[in-house]
Amino acid sequence: MQITVDLHSHSGYAGGVGDVSLDAVAQAMAFKGIDVYGCGDCIYPLRTEELKQVLKETSNGLFTYKDYPARFLLQTEIILTVSLSGYKNRVLAHHLVFFPDFKSITGIQKLLEKWSQKNTIGRPFITNRDQAELEDRLFAIADLHPLIEIIPAHVMTPEGILGSRNRLTSIQEFYGQFTSQIRVIETGLSADPEMLCRIPDLQSLTMISNSDTHCAALNRIGREFTILDADTFDYQGIINSLRQNKVNMTAEFFPAEGRYFLTGHRTNREGHTVPVIYEENAPEDLICPICRKSMLPGVKQRSMELSDQRISPLHREFKHLLPLLEVIATAQKKGVAAKSVWIEYMEVLKWFPSEIALWKSEQIVIEDNLDKRITQETLKTIIAVKEEHYSFKPAGYDGVYGVMVITQ
Repeated sequence: MQITVDLHSHSGYAGGVGDVSLDAVAQAMAFKGIDVYGCGDCIYPLRTEELKQVLKETSNGLFTYKDYPARFLLQTEIILTVSLSGYKNRVLAHHLVFFPDFKSITGIQKLLEKWSQKNTIGRPFITNRDQAELEDRLFAIADLHPLIEIIPAHVMTPEGILGSRNRLTSIQEFYGQFTSQIRVIETGLSADPEMLCRIPDLQSLTMISNSDTHCAALNRIGREFTILDADTFDYQGIINSLRQNKVNMTAEFFPAEGRYFLTGHRTNREGHTVPVIYEENAPEDLICPICRKSMLPGVKQRSMELSDQRISPLHREFKHLLPLLEVIATAQKKGVAAKSVWIEYMEVLKWFPSEIALWKSEQIVIEDNLDKRITQETLKTIIAVKEEHYSFKPAGYDGVYGVMVITQ
């Protein structure tokens, strides 16, 4: 069976995140067509107690909320830091962790306490003296339950395992003996499987995409998702699919929309009145020509540094997509909160069961269902996005999202 999942989110307990209502999340999942959603920050004690009170286990490790059909999976993000020989600065990398039950969550909370690691924010930092200590702690987390999964998050963004802050040449430099337990990676918003599949360390790993959302907004939840081929609709079925690379497809941000795609400096940096953006040929020393400060390599540049063009990449089925609200807003030249944008959005969902159902439909079906029910400009923009007739000018860079331009 096919299960559509979005397994990376954050709650209001994470830094830089406002209140995130589970009611709003569950409603958005229905609109988007997401079957299973990562609940976010599940090991933070206040969040743990909240989830215990409101979630009901219904299918071996998946949980429901109230009467919504949505299913939730227990998920958190942790940040691992370590001092590695040969690197001046501590290496820091974000990770997803999936849990099959609350008992496993209690287990990792006890480990954090034993290691004197603070668990006072939604995404705790686990600081390690050296690689041996990092390995021991990763194995200790994995040993809590055979179905716990540890996944490098947004691997190419600056704080991903192969990102520009770390400048690692391989994931084994970080994980050491734990490397064989890394079976899955998250592509992140500024990269897609085509960019990553020529990186030797990543080629054989399962690649998944998630929204990494910090709110319940419809243009955030499900902005990236993964469709799995699973034998059973439960937690173990999902984990088995991930470990066996049974991914039907992923839906990806167009990488150029992502905030870290290109090398550059944004306008509001000190000394800047205009941005500095490099599609290619960034200065070798990565010194900004305006402010004379260092620039971090963008994901495009970083992935090229690590790629081996001699590799024949494994085929990965994926599709570049945009949130429907943003597509309609682009057509109307308005913001996503505009009343007219929402009116057209709800009109589309009268004729398709979800956003994902819309994007999976043939063009003729979309046109037959929506012609004369929404504006021609909106219909034309939906078709252009479905057929990938769009680009981003400028592309994303230095924390700034790319700007979409329809190309037909």
